[in-house]
This record gives sequence, structure tokens and C-alpha cells, in this order.
Amino acid sequence: MANAWYERLSMLDCSFLVFEGPQTYMHIAAATIFAADPLATRDGGIDLGRIREYFAARLPALPRYRQRLAYTPLEGHPVWVDDDRFDLSYHVRHSSLPRPGSEVQLRELCARLLERPLNRSKPLWEAWVIEGLAGGRFALLLKVHHCMVDGLAGVELLAALLSPVAETQWDDPPAWAPRPAPSGFELLRDEVGPRARPGRPPPASSTGPRRHGGWCATACAVLRPHH
Repeated sequence: MANAWYERLSMLDCSFLVFEGPQTYMHIAAATIFAADPLATRDGGIDLGRIREYFAARLPALPRYRQRLAYTPLEGHPVWVDDDRFDLSYHVRHSSLPRPGSEVQLRELCARLLERPLNRSKPLWEAWVIEGLAGGRFALLLKVHHCMVDGLAGVELLAALLSPVAETQWDDPPAWAPRPAPSGFELLRDEVGPRARPGRPPPASSTGPRRHGGWCATACAVLRPHH
């Protein structure tokens, strides 16, 4: 059996989860507008299946977008693990404006979509394909949690998804096999190990500062999901 894999969130990324609340969502977003012609269907809609195929072809360059949150047993510190139930159709979604939609209506729709929190049991992103804009156009709204991207990573996301020239063909993505997530015991072992043996380096599966106590422990206790 393959070794379990996980990656601890840095304290900065952890803070974006801690400070999120019902009135302070911590996702960021970008809306882009495209000509609909290459993806237009006979009934005037957008070929959503084709767009999902394109996203699937780009995901190998964006591994974080197939990872979800898990939590260590003691501190409840968040870690990334591969989502073995990843469903692209959940993340690449569809909406429509009343034709011919204006940019004012587009902004209002985007505002409503951004008022909803991201589901923390799944990879923390959504892409909304919004058809019906006047002039034969559609919009793409990308919504990503700040714990996944900062300004530079946001640029890298757009660079991975967009190209300077139109593409009508792309290679099929390689088959994706999620790496096994660690068991609760494995997370507990890695969490307790450095405390029991001072000076021991962090496990290879761990990244970022390994601070225990102080605001870190308090913050992670807030993050731990309640059942």
C-alpha cells in the first residue's frame, strides 16, 4: 500500500480559516468575460461539458485543487489531503443571466454567488460559467479560498487556465490516483513525535512552522469541525 500523504497548512494560511466568519468570508474571486462563439451550442447556450474537459486537462498543473482539509487529532491543525471523492462537476458550475444580460446584472449575480461560503469538506474552490451576456459573451467566475492562493498563486492559477492563443484541442489528462490520506493514528504520531523527542526534525510530510501552544493551539481548536 502506498504511503499516506498530507501537508500542514502554514500559520498564515491557517489564519485565513481562523478569521473567517458568517460576515467575513475569506475567499477571493476574479471574473473574466469571453466570446461565446467557440463554445456556443445550437440552442444558444454554452457547452459546459467542453469547459469541464478543459479544466480536467489543466488540473494536473494545479494539484491543490484536488485536495481537501483534514485536521490533526490534538490541536485540530488543518492539513491538506487528496480528495478521494473529487467530483469536477461539483466545482465547475453553471448559471445564466436573462438574455440579453448586462454587465450590471453580471455584477449582481457574482455578488450573490460570492455571498455563499465554500464547503470545507471539499476542495475550496468553485468556477461558475455564466451564460447570457449581451453581445454573444459569457463570463467565468473563479472563487477560491485565500488559504489556497495569495496574489502570486492567483496569477499562477490564471496562467494555468488561460493561454495567449485560442485552443480547441488539448491532450487528455493522465488518470489521477489520489494518494492515501493518513489515519488518525498517523496524524497523532506525527503531532506528538516532535514533543516527545525535542530536536527531532519534522516529518517529511509536514511543511511550514511547527508551533505548539500559544495562539496556534487556540486557533486550531476553533478550526476543529464540530459534529
